[in-house]
Amino acid sequence: MKREVLALLAIASLIAGASLPFIVSNIYGESYKPITPTYQLSNPYSGQQVNTSLISLEGLKKFSSYEELSQFLRSVTNLRTLVNQLTYYGPQGFLLETVVTPLATIPLASGLRESSQTTATSKTNVQVEGIDEPDIVKVSDGIIVVASGSKVFIVSVPGKTVSSVLVLDEYVRGLFLYKNRLVVITETYVKHPIVPETECRCFVVPSGIPNVNTYVFDVSNASNPSLINKITVTGSMLSSRLSGNYLYVVTNTPVSESIIPLVNEKPAPLETLVVVDVIPEAYTMMLALDLDELNYTTYTFMTGGGSWLYMSLNNLYIARGAGFSYLDAYVLTLRTFTNYLPGDVASKISGLIDAVQLDAAREKIEDYLLNMSEESRKELITKVVNEVNKEPKHDLTTFYVFSVEGLTISLRGSFNVSGHLLDQFAMEETGNYFITATTDNNYSIAVSFVPAPYQIYETTTKRSNEVVIQECSADACVTKSFPVVGSWDQAPYWYIRPRLIIYVSFTGEVSNNVFITNLTDLSVVGSLRGLARGERIYSARLVGNVFFLVTFRQVDPLFAIDVSDPENPRVLGFLKIPGFSEYLHPLPGNKLLGIGLEDRSLKISLFNVTDPTNMSEIAKVLVYSAWSQALQDHHAVTIYPEKELVMIPITSYSASYVSNGALVVRYGNNELKVEAILPHEYCLRVAYVGNELYTISSNLIKIFNANTYEELGQIILEK
Repeated sequence: MKREVLALLAIASLIAGASLPFIVSNIYGESYKPITPTYQLSNPYSGQQVNTSLISLEGLKKFSSYEELSQFLRSVTNLRTLVNQLTYYGPQGFLLETVVTPLATIPLASGLRESSQTTATSKTNVQVEGIDEPDIVKVSDGIIVVASGSKVFIVSVPGKTVSSVLVLDEYVRGLFLYKNRLVVITETYVKHPIVPETECRCFVVPSGIPNVNTYVFDVSNASNPSLINKITVTGSMLSSRLSGNYLYVVTNTPVSESIIPLVNEKPAPLETLVVVDVIPEAYTMMLALDLDELNYTTYTFMTGGGSWLYMSLNNLYIARGAGFSYLDAYVLTLRTFTNYLPGDVASKISGLIDAVQLDAAREKIEDYLLNMSEESRKELITKVVNEVNKEPKHDLTTFYVFSVEGLTISLRGSFNVSGHLLDQFAMEETGNYFITATTDNNYSIAVSFVPAPYQIYETTTKRSNEVVIQECSADACVTKSFPVVGSWDQAPYWYIRPRLIIYVSFTGEVSNNVFITNLTDLSVVGSLRGLARGERIYSARLVGNVFFLVTFRQVDPLFAIDVSDPENPRVLGFLKIPGFSEYLHPLPGNKLLGIGLEDRSLKISLFNVTDPTNMSEIAKVLVYSAWSQALQDHHAVTIYPEKELVMIPITSYSASYVSNGALVVRYGNNELKVEAILPHEYCLRVAYVGNELYTISSNLIKIFNANTYEELGQIILEK
C-alpha cells in the first residue's frame, strides 16, 4: 500500500508540472473543448426572466454532463485520499503547483454610486476605499442595523426606537446597506441529505454541509421590511464585498466524490463550473449580485480553496496557504543520491524514480549504502544533505487572481510566493502591482541511515513444522527431526536492516518577506527577503508608496518600505519601541495610528511618518490590564474624522471586577487625549450620526452626545 501511495503521489507531482488543458484533454479524450455559454438568469422572487449574461471561461476544463463531472470527482477523490495518507510518512502536507490558463474578459458597465447623505455618518472601517466589507452593524442617517445571533434589528435614528426585527433562525455572518436595500448574509447547515436532480443521480449533499444564504430586503419602510430576493449557495463563507451596486459572496466547499455545490437547491450550472487546479481540494463558488436589478450569476472554480480575500475596484484575490511539501523533499533527496553513485547504479535508481517506483528506488540506495564502510557512508549522506539544503525550503502562499466587472468574473491566473499571510492587510494593490507581506518558516531536510525492523515473508522456501537437528560423530552424521507445537507457515521472519529515513524539520528561524507582483503577467518582479529575523509580522498597511510593517519579538519594529519602484523595494527606516501594533490606520498629516499591546496594557500609538527614514512615536495611550475587539477585528475601529476621534470597544480587568465600554480618544494636535470611556457592558461597536455617538452591544444601543459625552438615552434590542 505504501508503494502505491508514493507512486500516485509522484504521478500527481508530475501532473502538476504540465498544462491543464493538455492534461484534461488526454484524460477525457478529444471531447474536451473550451466553450462560451450563454444562459438566462432568473429572479426567483419576481418570476421574470432578466437580461442574458454572456460569460467566458475559455481555456479551463469544463464538463459536458454531470456524469462526466462525477467520473472526474471519483478519480480526484481516490487520489486525494492517498495523498492525505502521506501524513503518515512525514510531518508536512502535500503541495501541488497551481496551473492556470488566463481567461478573456468581457466589459460590463459598472461603477460606484455617490451617497446622497449630508449628515456625518459612520461607515464600516474597510481596507480599500470604495469596497465595503461585511459587518454586524451598518449605519445610515436614517437607520442603524444590528445583527445579533439569528436576529437583525432595524433601528430608527430619528425615532430612537426599534422599527422592526428580522428573525431568521440562521446565524448572521454579515450585513450590507445599499440605498434602501439591506443585505443579510447567513450561514446554515444542511439538515437532511439533498439529492439534486441530475441525469446520473450521482450526487448527494449530506447533512452538516454549510449553506450561505444571501437575503435582500427593501427597507424603504423600516417598520415593514420586505424580502425581495434570496439566493442560497452551498459552502462555508470565505468573505464578501460590495462594490457600487454589485455584491460578491465567496464560499468554499470541500471536493469529494459525491458532493456538488447547489444554487437555490439546484446543481451549480455546468456552464460556469471549471477546473483550475489539477487536483482540486475545494469548490470556490462566487456569487455576483446586482442590487439594483437583482440579476445574479454564480461561478464555481475547482481550486485549492482559500484562507483570505482581498478586493480592489477591478480585481478580486483569494489567498491559499500550504505547508512545505514532504513529497518534494522525498523525491529531491532520492534524486540527489544519484549524483554521488556509480553510473550504472544511478541509472537504475533514476529509472525507478521516473517509473514512480519510489520505494524500490529507496531500497536500491539502501543496498548500496550497506556495502559501504561506516565512514564512507556518513560522508556520502552528509554530501547529499548539504546539497538538498542549498536552497531554502519554505511554506507557500498561492494567490488566485480574478478580474471583476459587474456580473462578469474572469480568472486571470495565479502566482506563488514564499511564506504565509497574517491577514487581508498583508495584501495591497497599487496601480498595476500587487504587494504581499509574508512570514516565513524555514525548513531543512534531514537524512539518517539507522537500524530498523525489516520484515520478510518466505515465498520460495517451504517451512517445516518441525525442528531439524544433525548429530555427527567420527565420520558419520545423523539427521533427526522433532515435531513442534504450532505452525510457522504464517510467521514472518524479522531481521534488523538499516533503513534510509528522510524527514523535514523546522529550523526555528523565522523571517519576513515583501513581494511585488506585476499584474500584467502575474510575475514577481521585486522582493525583500529576510526582514526581522526571529520575529513575525503583526500588522501591515500601504499608505501611498510606503508599505508599513510591524514585526515583534521583544520590541515593536515599525518598518517603512518604499515600493515606488516595484522592481527595487527598499527599507527606508524602522522604529523600535516597546510593545507592538496589531492594527495600523492612516491619518491626515502623515500620521499613522497603531492599536496594539504593551505588556498587559492596551496601547494606542500615534506615529509621525512624514519622514519614513526618521519616524517617531509622538504620543501613546496605555489602558492598563485592558483588551479590545479591535485587536482582532478592524471593523471594531471607528474613526470620526470631522471631530478627530478614534473609538474602540474595550474591556478592562482588575483583581475584583471587569468593566466594559467604549474608549474615545482625540488624535489632533500631534497628541492622543482620552476624551471619555463610555460605559456599556459587552460593547461591540461604536457608531455616530451627526452629533450623536452610539455604543452597540448585542442587546442594547446607548446614545451619547458627541461633544459632552453625556448619555442621552438607550434603545433596548428585543423582539
